[in-house]
Amino acid sequence: MSSHTIVLAEAIEHLYSGQPWLDVTLLEHLQSITPEQALRRLNGCNNTWEIVNHLIFWHQNVMRKLRGENPDQEGDLPDFYLPENTNEENWQNTLKRLEHSVQLMADAMRNYPEEKLYGLVPNTQHSSYYYMQGVVEHAAYHLGQIVLLHKYATA
Repeated sequence: MSSHTIVLAEAIEHLYSGQPWLDVTLLEHLQSITPEQALRRLNGCNNTWEIVNHLIFWHQNVMRKLRGENPDQEGDLPDFYLPENTNEENWQNTLKRLEHSVQLMADAMRNYPEEKLYGLVPNTQHSSYYYMQGVVEHAAYHLGQIVLLHKYATA
């Protein structure tokens, strides 16, 4: 295991439920949002539910790239997916899917072969490190959106 992969795995875990440098986590905001609040839009932007599914989509996409698989597969939910049934049970299931995808992503990072970390991912122009770091940055970016949407939805 590379120390870089461990740091990246810990970074994604901290953004989800740990103690990240930016002092807010996905879990602390998402666990207190109701399905109705998760559906609120601010000036036509994506809502929280769509953003959560977007994070899940990209965790899956990057993990497949790292394994050398086709990132888009039949049966996948679309990016920014919003289910027809937006009840509490489905919201909780979406949150469980996010937690699961974060853990799978962190495990994939933590267990990634060090000798392949800076090599190009097949069928791309980028290294594995590029994608792993990107997933962390992506989560932080969308965490900021979720924080703002949460404040808007509960105002």
